[in-house]
Amino acid sequence: MGWFGDKTERFRQVPNPYFSMHITAKFLAGVGLGVLLATWLLIWTGWIFIVAALLIAIPSARIVLRK
Repeated sequence: MGWFGDKTERFRQVPNPYFSMHITAKFLAGVGLGVLLATWLLIWTGWIFIVAALLIAIPSARIVLRK
């Protein structure tokens, strides 16, 4: 298996709380990008959602991307 296959397999082994956090982070990132696109003038509002998504995604990303 290659690098991508290894990461996919490791993602499948993530415990449920971290998986839920990962999905929540992706949702918040999508909301943040949507807010950025919808309200072009108030750019900082979308960045709050994107930063929150990144902070939530850190634990699951560390599990998936560790060596």
